[in-house]
Amino acid sequence: MLGRLEALKEIESAGRDPVELERQGARVILRVDRRRAETPPAPEAAAEDGQLALFAPDGGGALPALAPALSPLADLPVPPLHRVRRLSFSALALFERCSYRYYAERAVGMRPTDERAVAPGTTGLAATEIGDAVHRLLELVNLQEPLPPDDLAAKVRGWYPRVSDEELERIAGFVRSYCESELARRVAALPDARAERPFAFEHDGVLLHGRLDVLQLAGDQAVVVDYKTNTLEEGTPEEIVDHDYRLQRLVYALACFRAGASEVEVVYHFLERADAAVSTVFRQDQLPELEAELSGAIARIDAGNFRPTPDEFICAGCPALDVVCAGPRLRSASYAEHALATVS
Repeated sequence: MLGRLEALKEIESAGRDPVELERQGARVILRVDRRRAETPPAPEAAAEDGQLALFAPDGGGALPALAPALSPLADLPVPPLHRVRRLSFSALALFERCSYRYYAERAVGMRPTDERAVAPGTTGLAATEIGDAVHRLLELVNLQEPLPPDDLAAKVRGWYPRVSDEELERIAGFVRSYCESELARRVAALPDARAERPFAFEHDGVLLHGRLDVLQLAGDQAVVVDYKTNTLEEGTPEEIVDHDYRLQRLVYALACFRAGASEVEVVYHFLERADAAVSTVFRQDQLPELEAELSGAIARIDAGNFRPTPDEFICAGCPALDVVCAGPRLRSASYAEHALATVS
């Protein structure tokens, strides 16, 4: 073994002292017992009370060191709180609306609660279920001849048997809002517009993926349509897009640029009104700016600075609400003062 370690010279030169070897990043302490005859030490004289003196007052009785002290280990770097590797556009939108809810759901893995719990006595569909039903129905709409499905009610009842008549009418109203809109007529005239188009691309080591409600890609021109069932009580359509969907919108644009487009129009249609459409055009020369903004968002996620941004709409269904987050009550000065006094 010593031969394999190429340690014979060190052992011979060390005599009876311990030897520290370093081989390929590993450290080994060797101490050789050469079985030399030694005169046994004289027993310690007994103290006046009969107790053996174990340690001499001058320290001469201290135990010999068995091995040299090793170098202290370097501190391990603190692991990141959350290192993102995959991002859907819905995750980006969630981070944009409330980074703390993003952390609760996407990093910790907490499941959203039933949004109906925020309205006692409510037994119908949650807002997410209504949005799901609307999107599934719009997938069935012929983009060239936009008409609501004939069996709309039957399909929704098949997906959600507990849907109420009022909710069913609301869902049908959302679908009619698109089919009767100027946007629908415009999409019908676009050649080769297609629904539910998947996309994926990598940026800064993160895979971004999702689906586009409608995509028309003709040559270097692209049009993206995204349906939204948000209530417009949150603000104007333009305010909602700028506040909640800015990152999502630029991801749509980047996906189309990666597919060869040089100009991309992203249209958000808020189906509560047929005329509530917000259009933004991106051009190729904006690509560095868009990529830098996306890089900044990814860096913010990796930095782990997750802070709640309480709002009645985003807090509804949040798994952290009233568990580790006070939600909308954080906006109350009296609540904040009480929380601080409690912590103190």
